[in-house]
Amino acid sequence: MARVDQAVFLAAGRGVRLGPRGREIPKGFLEVGGTSLIERAVGLLNAAGIRDVTIVTGHLHAHYDALARRLPGVRTVHNPDFAESGSARSLAVGLAATEGPLLLLEADAIWEKAALTAVLRKTYPSLLLASGPTGGGDEVWIWAQSGTPRPVLDFMSKRCATRRGPPFGELVGITRIGAAFRAALLATEDRFFTSDPKGDYEDWLIAAATRVPLPLRRIDDLVWAEIDDEAMYARARATVWPRLAARE
Repeated sequence: MARVDQAVFLAAGRGVRLGPRGREIPKGFLEVGGTSLIERAVGLLNAAGIRDVTIVTGHLHAHYDALARRLPGVRTVHNPDFAESGSARSLAVGLAATEGPLLLLEADAIWEKAALTAVLRKTYPSLLLASGPTGGGDEVWIWAQSGTPRPVLDFMSKRCATRRGPPFGELVGITRIGAAFRAALLATEDRFFTSDPKGDYEDWLIAAATRVPLPLRRIDDLVWAEIDDEAMYARARATVWPRLAARE
């Protein structure tokens, strides 16, 4: 099984729901515990042996460009269509700029080290990480179907009533993409963007998973948070960070 030694961050979002703060800085530059989300994540990746980091930029990209000049092993690639497209287009830009297995991450989240440890284990060439319910708001729910020896991705949605039965877990935004699943993404790219030119990357993962199963791993008590608006930012600082710092 190929080792994962590179990571791609999706960081092109406009941060509209953050209001004035989102017009000043990209979400990846929000600080929790005295460090920006992106710098903390890159540091954890480096500590795990991943020193090749690509950041797909869009909104206020100069912040990430400056970071790349300062941090060894970090580079940026720009999604020129970020304002008119969804996160799937940023994933396409990231795939075009890299080769081989990779770790795919969202730049607007904070998570404990255990998240990386779980995904980087060599048990599966591809793996999507889930958590138990967090109550963080704006959750993306994951539904599973049976797989051997681990459940595999069936569907994802922000609407919990989309599927019968309870969801498998909550999307964390860290996905290991091996060679076979990467090939499935590329094989479905044209059809996906023809049917959904403004689609999100989660929907592209679902489409690719119909060709190559994407195993799931759930950590019920994982400490993490995504930040999309001021309420989620306040929760990350006041509630999530103290729990995370206590563990690490």
